[in-house]
Amino acid sequence: MAERIVCTQCGREKAEKEFFMMKTHERYPVCKTCLTMYIDNKDPSTFKWILEKFDVPYIERDWKEEAQNAYDKNPANFSGASVIGRYLRRMNMTQYRNLTYADSARLAAEQEKRDQEAAARVSLATEDEQEEFMNLQAKLDAGEISQAEFDTLNPLMRGVERYQGRKYTFDQEQIGVNEDDILAELTEEDKKMLATKWGITYKPSEWVHMEDTYNKYANEYELNVDRELTLKQICKLELKMDQALDVGDSSTYKALQQSYDALRKSSKFTEVQNKEGQTGYLDSIGELVRFCEQEGGLITQLPDPDEYPQDKIDFTIKDMKAYTRNLVTGELGLGDLIESYVKKLEEAEKEKEKALDAGLYLSIEDELADQVTSQEELEFQEYLENEVEEEAARLLEMMGGDA
Repeated sequence: MAERIVCTQCGREKAEKEFFMMKTHERYPVCKTCLTMYIDNKDPSTFKWILEKFDVPYIERDWKEEAQNAYDKNPANFSGASVIGRYLRRMNMTQYRNLTYADSARLAAEQEKRDQEAAARVSLATEDEQEEFMNLQAKLDAGEISQAEFDTLNPLMRGVERYQGRKYTFDQEQIGVNEDDILAELTEEDKKMLATKWGITYKPSEWVHMEDTYNKYANEYELNVDRELTLKQICKLELKMDQALDVGDSSTYKALQQSYDALRKSSKFTEVQNKEGQTGYLDSIGELVRFCEQEGGLITQLPDPDEYPQDKIDFTIKDMKAYTRNLVTGELGLGDLIESYVKKLEEAEKEKEKALDAGLYLSIEDELADQVTSQEELEFQEYLENEVEEEAARLLEMMGGDA
């Protein structure tokens, strides 16, 4: 069973997925609902303190992009809680992983400087360069070219020294990953396991990334052989999607995302499907009893309601059982009535066969049917009336009433 955490704000016990994950791989002690209650996506003062708690930088452009993505995905559910989760996931990507909240001011200053340089270049660009830029921008917006192609061919950046493949010009040592250091931290058994599981074409950092993603899914979902194979494909796609985003290749990212979403939905690895599966996990009375006893202790066994009725419902059920039992097994008169009725039907059938030759079938049938029906109806009705009176008297006596 997944671990449950008590929120330090509302005091409710909730599943651990209801708490954001911090860089330390620990869950923040305040649940998502309480933490995001007063967030205004347009007012940084309402959420920057949360980013400081999680020690991730505030990058205004990225925040606005995630806000737009969240709104485009589901405008009806757009709220303060719908952006920060997406933003924190973005800050987990390779290019941001080693950045902290203390870097926010420096990143903002660098971005402002780049914007000023871009504005200056636009003002100095010739009409041909501006037209070429607008055409490239239109193709990028239409999805005809990738972000990488746009950045490479941008006429406004000609003659400007750029750091390829990064959205922000951070020092390479700061954001780079030393594969040798990661490999040195792995045991020989880990290396064999990761190479067998993920393949030898991946770098050690990619092994670790995919294994971490795999374990997060495995902690929330039940796995069988087919789902394990699908989950491996999901982890590989998620890695490639991150890499496409890192280099600004939006077209490749979109293509990978389609396969990624299709695999998650078909194998029920989405949050909605996970909740649907959890709502029906008590499939029998035995499971319900076990759950109640785990949460509140052993359930006291009550006396047998047939022998020791506790309320009017028990008395009524007991009386109905007794009535049915007496009706079927205890009343010989009912058997006599049924036997007599069957015998007369047999005699009527014989008379009908004899009457066929004389052409009297219809008149004899009507006469016999009337005779049997009227006689048996009268006897059976009297029997029922007597039985109902007797049962009513017994029920009243059992419940302590007066006749």
